Amino acid sequence: MQAKPASSGGVPIFYYHRIAPIASGELSRRLTVTSERFAFQMWLMARLGYRTITMDELADALDAGCLPRKRFAISFDDGFADLYDHALPIMERHGFTAIVYLVASRIGQTDRWDEGLGFPLQPLLNWDQIQSMAARRIEFGSHTLSHPRLTLLEDDNLVNEIAGSRKTLEDGLQRPVRHFCYPYGAHDARVIAAVKAAGFRTAVTTAKGRVKPDANALALPRVKISKGTGNVKFCINMAIKY
Repeated sequence: MQAKPASSGGVPIFYYHRIAPIASGELSRRLTVTSERFAFQMWLMARLGYRTITMDELADALDAGCLPRKRFAISFDDGFADLYDHALPIMERHGFTAIVYLVASRIGQTDRWDEGLGFPLQPLLNWDQIQSMAARRIEFGSHTLSHPRLTLLEDDNLVNEIAGSRKTLEDGLQRPVRHFCYPYGAHDARVIAAVKAAGFRTAVTTAKGRVKPDANALALPRVKISKGTGNVKFCINMAIKY
């Protein structure tokens, strides 16, 4: 990929959690986006002439100090199982790819860190699904071992959650894992240093914004897409230059 000078808006990294059909009256978290709404969003991006950029490609562009035009990244936090049936086919329809940030000790289990919030726990991707998605151009990154708030951990636990998650995922995927996502967006200088020491090339936050050529690769902003992001709001998000 030959990078061109960045547009004024930079490169947006959209971040999602669940993509799933929601029945009328069903109790669902605000982080769930319906399949129909996600399909519209992907259709619109394709219609506008955008193509996806992988996190490896974005890291290369940041190293070079320039970003390509008409590119966006798609990211999914936590690795919910419904991505396999409801997000992947929609992205493939448009030739889009994405990165999924996995909680390494919870593969094939449920989002236990959400226990007590009043919502049913949801299944997470298993290794067979992950391997199938990897063969279909989906990247995978680390979302720690157990989804803790990293800024609250002692140093030993911090290293284990970050470096340990990378080893677990690389052992399972049999390929390098170079990208990281901070649970709850919680990070500080000590956490960033631990992520760098573990060998990650990029790390994403929940800070609002688009990636600019001078961005810190280990504290990248993103554009949140949630249940409340209707079609009009999504269009506004695309029009605004953060």
